[in-house]
Amino acid sequence: MADIQIVTDSASDLTAEMAKQYGIRIVPLSVTIGDKHYTDGVDLTAEEFYQKLRSTDALPRTSQPAPGRFADVYREAIDAGKQVLSIHIASKLSGTYQAATLAAEMVGSDSIVVVDSETVSMGVGLLAIAAARRSSSLAEAQEAVNRARETLGILFVPDTFEYMVKNGRIGKAASLAGSLLQIKPILTIAGGTVDVVEKLRGRKKARRRLLELFRDGVGENKVNVAVLHADAEEEAQELLQEIQQTVDCAETYFTYVGPVIGSHAGPGVLGLVWHVALP
Repeated sequence: MADIQIVTDSASDLTAEMAKQYGIRIVPLSVTIGDKHYTDGVDLTAEEFYQKLRSTDALPRTSQPAPGRFADVYREAIDAGKQVLSIHIASKLSGTYQAATLAAEMVGSDSIVVVDSETVSMGVGLLAIAAARRSSSLAEAQEAVNRARETLGILFVPDTFEYMVKNGRIGKAASLAGSLLQIKPILTIAGGTVDVVEKLRGRKKARRRLLELFRDGVGENKVNVAVLHADAEEEAQELLQEIQQTVDCAETYFTYVGPVIGSHAGPGVLGLVWHVALP
């Protein structure tokens, strides 16, 4: 590996195994449920998070890492003779990018570049992996991020409006109407904010349409694709199998929607993230 350290945050939803495989450092966000505080991925796994979520009425809250957490990782890399490319959850959705930027200023090195991914979950994760695979120089790693981002797609279907209402994403009236009609929106992230792509009645229709939109977005291209779920593993496995049978996949990844994104979207989410595979 080149002397480039790729850094991201736990909202990327990279697993520990993925991070180890590609040499990526993950700085965790924090999650609070009731009066209990957890460090994402350290003392709270995704499985544990959804178990807790289903057994409490408390609204989970998330907070970005302190700048000092990033600064420690940056200094360690710089001291080891490495340059740093740090890629983070959309700045419009979290203060994590700002914390990382402040940390880079604290360290005061020209060898640190901080990137606002303008996306979430494995959107961030796939950009970090793209950078790690093209890390013979900082410029090459940045170019890989830019190229992957040009074709990056993200679609997800929440199972409930409850958590988006509690987090102020939609109003209570819209939630009530959606719940009564079993409306399942297909959402995306555009420019760092959540947008509605379509609204369908029933989860099966939404899942089928999710796959159709993905195939339309991919076309004949070879892609790297991540299938994500929030405690809906069986459905996600079926989705992965359909994709592998019908789409030209260079790499596939399968992972949870982690506690940070799950705190806002709730359990039952299905998601797809992809970009055209880089040559």
